[in-house]
Parts: sequence; structure tokens; C-alpha cells
Amino acid sequence: MDFSAFREGEREGWSARARLYGDATARVTLQTIPKLLDHARLFPGAKVLDAGCGPGFVAANAKLLGADAEGIDFSEGMVAQARVQFPDINFSIADIEDLPAPDETFDAVLSNIVLFHVTDPEQAMSEARRVLKPNGRFVFSQWLGPDRSELYRLLFDVLGRQADMSRADPAPNAYLLSDEAHVSEMMERTGFTDIKAEIVENVLYAPGPSFFDFFMKFGVRVPLMLERQEPDVQNAIRNEVDEVTAPYLSDGVYKLRMPSVVFSGQAV
Repeated sequence: MDFSAFREGEREGWSARARLYGDATARVTLQTIPKLLDHARLFPGAKVLDAGCGPGFVAANAKLLGADAEGIDFSEGMVAQARVQFPDINFSIADIEDLPAPDETFDAVLSNIVLFHVTDPEQAMSEARRVLKPNGRFVFSQWLGPDRSELYRLLFDVLGRQADMSRADPAPNAYLLSDEAHVSEMMERTGFTDIKAEIVENVLYAPGPSFFDFFMKFGVRVPLMLERQEPDVQNAIRNEVDEVTAPYLSDGVYKLRMPSVVFSGQAV
């Protein structure tokens, strides 16, 4: 299936949101970084690639631990934001599915909530394996799906009833990477061993008054789908999302469980 329109929508959408990331998406993605780094088993001087770096938070944290870190992202806006925030780290525009690095370059490749934004996650894993030194670590994180995420359960219940999902660009299944058995098989096929998975109990703290308005700044895939809907459908979704999330609003802040899972493996 052709996912090129989805890919371009993701690239453009994240570029447009680069300056918003720190007060939107980062409110919950940053919570996964400590576990990501724990699985990476970094050491002073370790060469680290932040693959799908966004505004550079993983690379910056790896550098604080003494690693020699750099980052790549396919979004020009994200790379520009990373360079502004962390000018002492090298960030460049590149594709996680076609890494611009020689074989056996890095001690660790880290990707925080990235692989479900790409067209071929298994190819991204293969590229991570290629650029890793023997015994190097590949670590990535992924949101859990609606079956285990309170936030996504509420959101996709509304979208499933109200929206014409066929209007969205064809895209990979966002939550296949939430399945530990499926991911383990993918990682084994691409040359990893010592595969581990660990849940992180992220909680999204989102400012009010409208959860819908906040979430339209949070990600890309849902807004891209919603903008294809008729205006009356968009309004109905807005109203119901704010209605079902209202019980989670306290002192002007929504608090919803949005757990992630961290996977790691060692290059054979």
C-alpha cells in the first residue's frame, strides 16, 4: 500500500508543530526518556544516535550522561528547533528508514515515540541494526493502544462513532508496535537479541479549558484526519471529546493516563 501521502502529512505536520512541542507533546513524551536511557546502558563517550530526534530532548539527556550524541529527523522544522535549543549537539535532516551513517558507527540508537510515524518500522529497525556496533543497543518507545490507554480509549471511541475514517490518508497500523510479541518477532528478524519490553505509566497533564483544542496541537495523525471531515462532524467531535474528558479536569488541568512501552535489543 502507498503511504506516501501519510508520510508527507507527518513531515509537514511536525514541522508546523516544532515550536509547540515543548508545551504540548513533550508534556508526556519526556516522561519516557529516563526508561529509554536505562535500557540503553550508556557509558561515558558512547556514540549515540537520537533517531527521529524531534526537538532534541533524547540527545540532550544522553549528552548529560556523558555520551557523544547526535540527532536526525525528517522534519526540517524539528531539526531547526533542536539546533536552537541545543546548539552544542549536531542535528541534521535525515530519514530513520535510510540512515546517513556507515555500518557499525554507534553504540546506541534511541527513538522516543517515533516508529509509528514512519511508513516501514521494520526497515527503521534494520537501519538501526546496520549502524550499530556489535553488542550495541537499539531502544525505542511507543504509545500503548486504546485497549490499554485511557486517553486513546476515550478518543478513538468518539472518532470511531463520529468520523468517516475512510477520509484519512492510508497509514500503517499505529498500534501494531504496542504488541510485545509482534515487536519481539520484528526485532529478532532484524538482528537483535536480549529483547526486553517495559511499560511506562505516563500521565498527560494538559491545560484546559478545552482538551480538544490542546490535543489538536499535541499530534499530527488525528488533526489530519479531522480536517477531512465536514464542519458539522468536526464540531460534534469537538463537543463530545470535551464532554468525555471533562471528568479528568481538575484545577484547570486534565490528567489522563497515556502509558507507553519501551523496547530494547542488542545487536548480534
